[in-house]
Amino acid sequence: MTRARGLRTLMAGGALVLAGGLVAQALWSAGQQSLEPRMRTGAVSFAAQVGHDASTRVVSTAGEAVTLTLPGTQVTQVLDQLGPDPDPVFWRFRLTGAAMGITGLVADVSVTAQVGPDGDEHDLSAGVAQEGTVLAGSVVKVYPAAAGGDCSVLPATPEGEEHRNVLVYSGTQHPVQEAGANPAGDLVTSEWCVAIDWDDDPDGRYANEVQVAGTAVDGSVNHDLDAWESAVAFPRTLDPIGDYVNDAWVRALAADGTTARDDDSWRAVLYPDPSAEPDVVLTIDPAITNLNPQVATGDRPVLAP
Repeated sequence: MTRARGLRTLMAGGALVLAGGLVAQALWSAGQQSLEPRMRTGAVSFAAQVGHDASTRVVSTAGEAVTLTLPGTQVTQVLDQLGPDPDPVFWRFRLTGAAMGITGLVADVSVTAQVGPDGDEHDLSAGVAQEGTVLAGSVVKVYPAAAGGDCSVLPATPEGEEHRNVLVYSGTQHPVQEAGANPAGDLVTSEWCVAIDWDDDPDGRYANEVQVAGTAVDGSVNHDLDAWESAVAFPRTLDPIGDYVNDAWVRALAADGTTARDDDSWRAVLYPDPSAEPDVVLTIDPAITNLNPQVATGDRPVLAP
């Protein structure tokens, strides 16, 4: 999305304020609890963090995009789940901001890259993960949480998007705070969910059926039929990289002079080590909205032509 980067015009309390370079820079605040009183003619602040961990908070000081990192160790947790159709692995992050006067806040949320331990990057803008990674065998859905921070209801995969490993829902100009709705300048929080689900092979079922016939003491014949089945779930692993094969031949001379011979072989399937799973980078880009329809949305909006 292209955003206007020029001068900004604000309307506050019925007065027209022309925002030159100094004023435009001052519109963005790094306040952690609320906006500074001296900024109340049109101040904005924005930050993102992982869950409720304030130590991960990243503040946008001048409207620039901020990034959060979904650790690769979090992605690999899908391999530890057992049984047929287990719940996804959930990870959460928060968008926090405030906009005073007639301004509001929106944010673009996107998943931009995988970054490996050696710093190599794989572009995720098309939603397709790097081959050989756990993410390539998974589906990650990024979406706003429901009321109370509930992540349990996953959005459906859009038709034609089944090939993508990463899907973002409502990620374009997601409203953090409506324009003109925060006269006190209190911080507003938007909860987001990241659901990581392994793209399982189809499970099978082991079926059993038993039919019994018996003759009673009075000569009558009784019949019964029962059936039961068990779900068979394939283990979650990366694609194997090969087989480790061992062959052994043994020959021995017995005490009676005879020779005994035997041979055996065994093998093991080798799988990649998932501990090197790349981290996943999320990019959140805030923008200011305005009640004045003539002011375009952007980091430092200008009057629309």
